[in-house]
Amino acid sequence: MTAKQQSTHTWPKFAMPLRDALRGASTLADATEEMLEPVAQLFPEPLRSRFKHALDSLEAAGKRLISATTDTQQIQEAFRFFSGSESSLDAMEACASVLVHAWEHLNDANADHRLLISETIVADQLSTVRHQKSILVPNFEAEVLLALRKSSAIGRMPGLARGITGNDKQDIDLSLLAIAVWLLSSRSKTLAEEEKLLDLSQALVNALNVDVTELFSDSAKLARFLTETSAHL
Repeated sequence: MTAKQQSTHTWPKFAMPLRDALRGASTLADATEEMLEPVAQLFPEPLRSRFKHALDSLEAAGKRLISATTDTQQIQEAFRFFSGSESSLDAMEACASVLVHAWEHLNDANADHRLLISETIVADQLSTVRHQKSILVPNFEAEVLLALRKSSAIGRMPGLARGITGNDKQDIDLSLLAIAVWLLSSRSKTLAEEEKLLDLSQALVNALNVDVTELFSDSAKLARFLTETSAHL
């Protein structure tokens, strides 16, 4: 392997944890502002405004830097890995990044949702499934989804303590289903159109009112649901 090739494959190992750190900083800034709101009211102006501006800047910078890593080409590559048609390392890493981008997009509008997602752990789960399963067998996308659901990739502190309630579990399951249905659907030309399609996927999955516990108990049943629902989308 050349020095250039080594550098190309080494960088994502640092990029994913760095993006996870930015996600944590963004969420921390948002949560900190909310928790300290009663105290902030005691600050004299302009100190109160400066405090809020600093937290808003931190949150916005983190989200802006993370969002800049996703484009339509990466989504197409993620689709190929998730659908089981490509098993390359680049496709796997693209899939991890796109899955995380989709999760954050769906949960961005929910101010009460404090669950974080770790791109590093998502990539690790994709790698595990990639090595355990033949990439060309049926139900590969279902196996990926089941691995993510069982992992600590999503939680209050991913990788350490999930800290999720029964309602959180239901929300996580529905969001994972919506992301999978979207990723298996036909591709759009722009990132904005892809995100609108993702929103439609979430609305469709929620409208179907599926029994997520039953659905996730059978990989074949889960795979059929994903295939049929993505075709409707």
